[in-house]
Amino acid sequence: MPTTAREKKLRAQLAVLREITRAISAAGSLDQILALITRRTARVMEMDSCSIYLLDDQYLILKATTGLANEAVGRARLKIGEGLTGNAAKDGKPIAASHAARDPRFKYLPETKESMFQSLLAVPLISRGKIIGAINVQTRAGREYTDDEIELLSIIADVAAGELEKAVLYEEIGGLKEALETRKLVERAKGILMHRHGISEQDSFARIQHQARSTRKSMREIAEAIILAEEV
Repeated sequence: MPTTAREKKLRAQLAVLREITRAISAAGSLDQILALITRRTARVMEMDSCSIYLLDDQYLILKATTGLANEAVGRARLKIGEGLTGNAAKDGKPIAASHAARDPRFKYLPETKESMFQSLLAVPLISRGKIIGAINVQTRAGREYTDDEIELLSIIADVAAGELEKAVLYEEIGGLKEALETRKLVERAKGILMHRHGISEQDSFARIQHQARSTRKSMREIAEAIILAEEV
């Protein structure tokens, strides 16, 4: 029985999703996952740019991009409901524009240098019924996005959203754990200095802080050195 066009499309979509899923699984940090998603999505969908914005309070912050200015990462932001990408996040559904700048909802972010792109397709990133961000693709030439392209980016977003939420949570927990461990080490180092030099807690903390600044090292590194010297 000959393969139908529908079957070919489904196989192509499954191949794309399998490739992106494998890439995400192989990545370690949140930054690596974001970079892999944008690169692979742009390549398999044959787009000139792919960008991911993650929600932080009421703002969508640009976290990764293949085509926009790298210096805009972490700086470019949209309010929920602002711009085409912000509207996709607000409404929870895809938005496509063959000539984005002509759309009344469009908002130009100069730091991204996105004026080189004409078309834009944005879809929300939704995990467990909650908006966590948005992903968009852009092309330099005007482009009418097909239903298949909108569907494919929506599926990619569905696959990526859960992994991104887990990666964000893991990074937040890891950062909190690191902060708690650092605090414990600094407290221990302060105690050693107080006992060794007969100084107050405030003065011992000031010494650690001054040493960190003068040597351009972290307070954790200074605390660990003090503790190690005491144990030798």
